Amino acid sequence: MATRHRVYLVPGFFGFTQMGDKETERIAYFQHVPGLLQQRFKERGIDAQVHPVASSPTSGLEARARDVFREMARTANEDDADLHLVGHSTGGLDARSVVSLRMAQEAPAFVKRVRSVVTISTPHHGTPLATYFHQGDVGKTLLRYLWLFTFLTLHRKAMPFRAAALQACYRIILLGEQVKLPPNLFNEIARLTADLSESEREELLRFFSRVGEDQTLIRDLMPLSVQSFNADTADREGVRYGCVVTGAPPPSIFSRLSPDLLLPPDSLLYAIFCFLYGKSAPHSAELRIPERTPAQTQALQEAFGGKFESWSDGIVPSRSQVWGEVIHVAQGDHLDVMGHFDQPEKYISWLKSGSRFQEEHFHTLWERVLDFTVGRPPA
Repeated sequence: MATRHRVYLVPGFFGFTQMGDKETERIAYFQHVPGLLQQRFKERGIDAQVHPVASSPTSGLEARARDVFREMARTANEDDADLHLVGHSTGGLDARSVVSLRMAQEAPAFVKRVRSVVTISTPHHGTPLATYFHQGDVGKTLLRYLWLFTFLTLHRKAMPFRAAALQACYRIILLGEQVKLPPNLFNEIARLTADLSESEREELLRFFSRVGEDQTLIRDLMPLSVQSFNADTADREGVRYGCVVTGAPPPSIFSRLSPDLLLPPDSLLYAIFCFLYGKSAPHSAELRIPERTPAQTQALQEAFGGKFESWSDGIVPSRSQVWGEVIHVAQGDHLDVMGHFDQPEKYISWLKSGSRFQEEHFHTLWERVLDFTVGRPPA
């Protein structure tokens, strides 16, 4: 009898699966990923189901791991399938935590059926960007302002000025589409918020209320904090650990002058990316990276060149993302690999990094994930 599989997709910071009821205006964390995996499973003749899971948006790693337990419990006991965890960014730390011996006493029995853990763009040794946002409570303040802004925007059903402003933004977006301007993140947010249903409004308020209540995750992602996490979170015997490493070329004046980044919305997003890239500080002495295996180093060099130590995906230094077998290295930013990259109309980038990550790279990356989790297809 063929083995059955369940693959759980664990999101990173903000921890949502999707926002919005309307399919054409829905914002998903794993954009296009579940459908692609399900299609490829079918083509390979593999009996498998894909489950995106939600977790606490900005709570600490302990709370997020328990959230993943609860989300998995909804389906994991329906059969005796082999289980696989695929975590993006902080979700990779959540996945490691779920199967670790540290959590064994409170882990449900189904965790023993986890066969593989794949981490993608995960800060296994922390990111200096978290230290920057933790200092002086910069990150907490920004997240609380985000919560306050959302609350004031959405807490009442009838707010004529807000509604008029959002509708005006939405009309500008429609005009831009008529003249073939490329879509961007601002368009997606305006689409989602221009005509919210009551259930969507309540969902967003609940989500951002949790963001306002707890921002422990920023502290937990600092390199010093992740060192302690690693010391207490040993890999489980019998589980295969693989990683996908991402990195975008270091920002340069030539990138800033690229025709792809000259339009005002795109140039603003690229400026934000450049700022984040700098604060992710790939060369920071704060990072304590253990010695890599020759195979791990070779994989990074082949993708990024001899100066790979200076690469980051805009959020996490590339060398901090290595854990277990390096199953793929992609030239892309932190969000490209989740399906948020520049290739209109189907795909829309959330960051502008100049990485030139495209659909063929997206498909190759997820094929490698499939190969590692459920095995390579028969010849």
